[in-house]
Amino acid sequence: MLNTTEGKIFIYGAEGASVILECMLTGCGYSIVRLDDRAALLAGFAAEDSALLLYDFNTKGGNETDSLAFLATLRKSSNKPIIAIVDRDKEMLRILALNGGADDVMDTDCSGMEGLARIQAQIRCYRRIAALKNADTKIRVDDLEIDDTSKLVTVGGKQVELTPTEYKILHLLAECPGRVLSNRQIYESIWKTVPLGADNTIAVHVRHIREKIEENPQEPRYLQVVWGQGYKVG
Repeated sequence: MLNTTEGKIFIYGAEGASVILECMLTGCGYSIVRLDDRAALLAGFAAEDSALLLYDFNTKGGNETDSLAFLATLRKSSNKPIIAIVDRDKEMLRILALNGGADDVMDTDCSGMEGLARIQAQIRCYRRIAALKNADTKIRVDDLEIDDTSKLVTVGGKQVELTPTEYKILHLLAECPGRVLSNRQIYESIWKTVPLGADNTIAVHVRHIREKIEENPQEPRYLQVVWGQGYKVG
């Protein structure tokens, strides 16, 4: 009997994950839960023992607009990592999925090894952020404060809700205020893999962060672009 102690991997959609990837995940100690019922998925994904959601956009209904709306609902219900599964040639849908709450996007024909690596990277990221409770470190840039003990971000004393990936990007840039990091550097630091589509991926996350921390995202005060070089905080 397998020791499934690492938590539950939820799979939503027509395919979700290959049999090989499912076997690899099970072998690593995760239990696999396939759900098509949205109410059951919302409840299960928000539970304490959930580890990650694989959200396949090749749903039975095939309605991408509806799938994006439900993805946004899932993101509001939990900060646990979500990986969207989207065909490689659907660039706009991949961008919309990231903008709608997904922490990463995986190709439909992604290999088992790459899929496992992406899943484990997202789970490590989430757990590292959740587990660092004893570190007494705060980063302050004007009215922006990042408390790495509680994993809280506040602007002018008002709490801001960020996803794990958004938090990690903001924390990475804020660690050294004024330091400029390229899209490639940010991508490699966050995803620990070769940057594929890094410019679009980082741009989507940065826009999402700005919408949450900036009074006017069009004229950012904290998270700024340095044209031709990358991004910086401060």
